Amino acid sequence: MRPFGITVLLLLLICACTHREKRYVVGISQCSDDAWRDKLNTELRVGARYYGDIDLHIASASDNDQTQVRQINHFIDEGVDLLIISPNQVSTICPAIERARKKGIPVVLFDRKTNTDNYTAYMGADNYGIGRMMGNYVASRLKGKGRIVEIKGLRGSSPAIERHRGFLDAIARYPELHIVTACYADWAREKATVRMDSLLREVEHIDCVFGHNDEMAQGAREAMVRAGRDSSVLYVGIDGLPSKGGGLEAVYANRLSASCIYPTRGDLLLELARNILEKKPYKKENELPAALVTSENATLFYMQGIELKRQYQRLESLSNDVEEKVTQYNNQKILLVLFVVIFLLVVGGGVLMLRYYRLKHRLAEEAANAKLRFFTNVSHEFRTPLTLIADPIDRLRESEHLDGRDRQLMDVAHRNVKILLHLINEILDLRKVQNGAISLQWSRFDCVAYLRLWMTGFRSWAERINVNLCLEAPEHYEMTADLAKVEHIFYNLLSNALKFTPEGGTVTIALRPLSTGAELAITDTGEGIDEEKLPHIFDRFFQASDNTSGGAGVGLAIVKAYAEAQGGTVHAASHPGKGSTFTVFLPARQEEAPEVPAAALPLEAEVSAIAEVYRVGESGGMEDKLLVERLINPENGGAKPQVLVVDDNQEVREYVAQLLLPYYDVWMAPDGEVAWNETLKRMPDLVVSDVAMPKVDGLELCKRIKTSEITGHIPVLLLTANALDDDQRIEGYEYGAEAYVTKPFNGKVLLSRIENLLTTRRLLKGHFAGNEVEEVQASNADAQFMEKFKAAVRAKLANTELNVEELGADLGMSRVQLYRKVKALTGLSPVELIRMTRLKRAELLLQQGGKTVSEVAYEVGFSSPSYFSKCFRDYFGCSPGTKMRPS
Repeated sequence: MRPFGITVLLLLLICACTHREKRYVVGISQCSDDAWRDKLNTELRVGARYYGDIDLHIASASDNDQTQVRQINHFIDEGVDLLIISPNQVSTICPAIERARKKGIPVVLFDRKTNTDNYTAYMGADNYGIGRMMGNYVASRLKGKGRIVEIKGLRGSSPAIERHRGFLDAIARYPELHIVTACYADWAREKATVRMDSLLREVEHIDCVFGHNDEMAQGAREAMVRAGRDSSVLYVGIDGLPSKGGGLEAVYANRLSASCIYPTRGDLLLELARNILEKKPYKKENELPAALVTSENATLFYMQGIELKRQYQRLESLSNDVEEKVTQYNNQKILLVLFVVIFLLVVGGGVLMLRYYRLKHRLAEEAANAKLRFFTNVSHEFRTPLTLIADPIDRLRESEHLDGRDRQLMDVAHRNVKILLHLINEILDLRKVQNGAISLQWSRFDCVAYLRLWMTGFRSWAERINVNLCLEAPEHYEMTADLAKVEHIFYNLLSNALKFTPEGGTVTIALRPLSTGAELAITDTGEGIDEEKLPHIFDRFFQASDNTSGGAGVGLAIVKAYAEAQGGTVHAASHPGKGSTFTVFLPARQEEAPEVPAAALPLEAEVSAIAEVYRVGESGGMEDKLLVERLINPENGGAKPQVLVVDDNQEVREYVAQLLLPYYDVWMAPDGEVAWNETLKRMPDLVVSDVAMPKVDGLELCKRIKTSEITGHIPVLLLTANALDDDQRIEGYEYGAEAYVTKPFNGKVLLSRIENLLTTRRLLKGHFAGNEVEEVQASNADAQFMEKFKAAVRAKLANTELNVEELGADLGMSRVQLYRKVKALTGLSPVELIRMTRLKRAELLLQQGGKTVSEVAYEVGFSSPSYFSKCFRDYFGCSPGTKMRPS
């Protein structure tokens, strides 16, 4: 991890030391769009690329004062470092310039001036001097005599004002030179053409047209040409652009007589701006020189202009290429840094994940080892007391004085002692495998013959749960292996397959001889194993199913250990909902294995010793439905209470049933699903259920019973092997369980809990039986049901044909279910309750008076007054007449 940290630190230092040049943001506000300003913008962009640290934001107001003010304020709000402004008019943008200066933003005016002196610097040509230059040229060409038309720029703009004033001052020395008319064309060729068309109708003779720029001068000429009056007219303008249609080309092509080069010099303008930004010396007023272009020098200026334009275009192209390369380089640099960072993150993450998984594996291994050490130590401690338990049980089993029931209990105890000893031996074997101390007893045997023999012990179990047991193998196959461990592997895998195969399923045992060994595959058609659990099923103490009882999670770990100890492998494949296949491969030859004749093996002893542990299919002689002679009990009408016992462990199920048989009628179910169906069918007086079971567990069964109106009155007692899980107990009580008993339990305690629950139920019966007619405030599900029952009876009390079937239909229950529920709650049948309700109502009507005995009898649903009188006398001990109110 140290090299990774050093690399990251170096990368951070490199990034921190990278020189970051300060970049300046310059906002440029152009007052209009024309060829001259396009040339200026191009020069500015080339200059920005040359410096490399200036970002230009150019906006054009399109000769609109409000638009220009809005754009300048936007630049100010953006926080530009400097403003370059070419004002549209001299007065309109003064407040915006003042605002920028208050914000500390330098303002450079270019080309045009304003009425405020609060600017940082100005750069532009001398428009007054240019006007004088063009006036002197016109006076010289016209020899001091002529009629002049002046086409001005934008009204209120400083170039228009200054050029006009300079031109007037120049021709003022020539009395015979007159400006016969003037108009504004806003620097546009089209407007100049329109204005000239109008002027030609007013002015008869024109000697010269002076346009404040070349565009307007050429526009005026176009109007003169259309009017046929362009001969011998002098056309002069200002700007002298070398572009197509510009002033230089016009003079070169004799469309204009003269022009003046009005310099753009975007390079000098950007240099001035940069000097201001970098606090270098600069001049506030910067005048650009102008030059007169006539037919004498037009060719030279035009060729120079074309070459300069070509050089600018080439320079701009090169700048674009350089910028593209720089961008590409920067992108590559960013990608390289990102790649390095991602690579370091991936490597670092991989190292961290590797360390995490190593730590997780080490902790899991330490936890498994600690658990194994604990189980090993406990197993050693258990051996002595188990020996003292097992031997007395064996001796008692041999006694001839045991009756059938006691011998059955001894058999259960003997078998479970063997299971516990087997589990202890498995744990100790795991410890031996871990320490590399496991010993192998090699022998040569016919594997197919042994498979048939071992399957015999599972036939009864498979038949009882209706599972088809199949063997696919050749007639004979001899192999060399540890017979006892192969037997152990087979029993473990087959018992698991039967345990998880549903009724009507199939378990297939297949032995496939290979050139390198043999494969033993056991396939079931059960529920399968989840994909995320499949890789861990051979881990020590791992249990794939959360819903099954029993098992310490060492069985499959032992299978793997025994297979690998013999040079083999084991793997599992599963398709959830379709079943699982466990495949054990054992190699054909073992160099350590001696040739042992099969006849020399102690076959019967070894097989029976292990088979006895897995003989889970033996029922012990008890049936799923247990019926004994009924004992007459006056309190329950001659019938013993019925108890349903639910547990997926058959021996626990049968043991509990044996405890209850002397006192109750007992029914049994192997899981919650069967138990629920039996509950609906038989309506037992009490349910005793294990919590951890396959399919439907005890908590879900309790929830179903308690949330059903039909079965909600039945008490539920839960058995749990987890004495420390308070959350499970809370959940059970929330579902309505009346009591919990923890395994291992004392039989007397279990019987006492059951008797207490049934006694409480009998007291509740007395409560309901003694309140047949009175309104009962429903405080629980049973009281609510009885209230619904009595309301249904009262609603149809006058119906002489009222019966149990009709009431059951009204309450959504069958006749049998209604009978059993009412009998369980009150101790009375529904017919008896109906009759008692009628008699109670009749007594009330008789006491109120106003009706005869016959009228009362018919009103409460009796079809015969004589039968009414008989029933009344039997219930109250007197005739109906004695209850009548005296008139």
